[in-house]
Amino acid sequence: MELEKLRLNILKALTDETRLTLLDLFRHGEEICVCDIEKTFNKSQSTLSRHLRTLTEADILVSRKEGVKKLFKVKDPQIFKLIALIDNLIKRNKKFKKIVEIQDQI
Repeated sequence: MELEKLRLNILKALTDETRLTLLDLFRHGEEICVCDIEKTFNKSQSTLSRHLRTLTEADILVSRKEGVKKLFKVKDPQIFKLIALIDNLIKRNKKFKKIVEIQDQI
């Protein structure tokens, strides 16, 4: 039963557009300061903190303090393989083919 809960925790963390967009910032494996994340998004600090906390609680992100800065990074880049697998499932589905083609043009 515990394994199912852990799976659900990770999958639930990925079920938000803002959190998926946040993860895209971390694709290169670098640590990113919260202050830089806030500059990228047009969202309040409290909203971003909530999303970062969700990703951290799902063990997708880790953080550390450096002076007054709080830095985040992806704990395990395997998460991007999961996202790529989902993308591939979508691309293979004829029902979504047109949506994917439009997205790829953007």
